[in-house]
Amino acid sequence: MEEVYKVRNYLNPSEKKLSFTEKIQQSFNFGVKGIPKEHQITDYDRSYGIQKIFDLHAKKDYKPETLFIAQGIFDRYLYMTGVENVPKTEVVSLSVISMLMSAKLEQPISPSFARMINLLTDEEKALTSKAKLIDLESRILIVLGFDFNFPGPIQFLERYLRILDYDQNKTIFDMSFQICKFQLNDSSFLNHHPSKVAASSLILAINIFEWDFEKRGKSTKNFFGNCKRNGALVGMNLDIWNNENVQRLTGYSMEDIKECL
Repeated sequence: MEEVYKVRNYLNPSEKKLSFTEKIQQSFNFGVKGIPKEHQITDYDRSYGIQKIFDLHAKKDYKPETLFIAQGIFDRYLYMTGVENVPKTEVVSLSVISMLMSAKLEQPISPSFARMINLLTDEEKALTSKAKLIDLESRILIVLGFDFNFPGPIQFLERYLRILDYDQNKTIFDMSFQICKFQLNDSSFLNHHPSKVAASSLILAINIFEWDFEKRGKSTKNFFGNCKRNGALVGMNLDIWNNENVQRLTGYSMEDIKECL
């Protein structure tokens, strides 16, 4: 399922291989003049858009899932449409409508266009309007084919926490969520499945948590007993994942996720 919905790093054309569906979508733009290079969305512009999604998500205090669906809409639209066909002035509108559409899917209360716009800065408000958002929403629905069932890392993270027996530890969940969240800033992570991002984030979070416990003398596990040490530096404990039981239940070995990690 993840492979079907995978979004690659669209800001590096050499890494983008079009699927059959994407070739059909590309044909819609045949003969349409692209945006001049200097007005096209760059990696910086994408990061700005993702940060704006972070900001709106935090201000509205939405569920974690809402954040990742909003990011998925944002990146999937740009990937399917092509950055050469979307001006950078549309980034703010795309961030806002992505959050609004995600909130419609995930939140119990339907969001307000006007209230979401009011959360923007004065400079950002000048770049968007309710009419623009409604028009962009229609375009997104057509480009994505009304399909918003793409997976995010949270569902995988919750499953992996149960497998590794850390599902009752809210601190590790929160740390894993923050790692999953901030990797969204880097477009290179678009090349990795959400399940691999979730696995890598959880391994990092557990190691950070256990190391902090050990430093404060609260750990009785000898969690890093088999890890290499170089003075004050200690290697990560990868045995928590690199064992037959976890690999069987998740379908991933350390070899499969090491590039993402």
